[in-house]
Amino acid sequence: MNLGHTFGHALEAEAGYRGELVHGEAVAVGMLMAMELSERLGLLDRQDIGRVENHYKKTGLLSQLPEISGVQWKAESLYAHMYQDKKVDQGKLTFILMKAIGDAFITQDVEKSDILLSLQKFTQS
Repeated sequence: MNLGHTFGHALEAEAGYRGELVHGEAVAVGMLMAMELSERLGLLDRQDIGRVENHYKKTGLLSQLPEISGVQWKAESLYAHMYQDKKVDQGKLTFILMKAIGDAFITQDVEKSDILLSLQKFTQS
């Protein structure tokens, strides 16, 4: 399991697998989403997210959801796509979250409301 993939796979599904959002781009944004969720849960310091965002800017990695014709990024829709992920176990979503850069862990102990709030920060919906 890799950081950003639970979110990234949902992004790919919402984009319709048409090539306008490739796997690496989806995972890159997904990593930031996982970091946002980690911060929301009090696990990760905002400074670490800022360091990663700065790295993304320097290297040209996608750091926000792109505009794709026919795609309206909605938090609830992305959340629903997450349940199609192969890492769903006994009806629970599995996330890789962070305590610091280089300190990630696996958890299923995340409330829907926290997930939706993190998604809404990226989707504005």
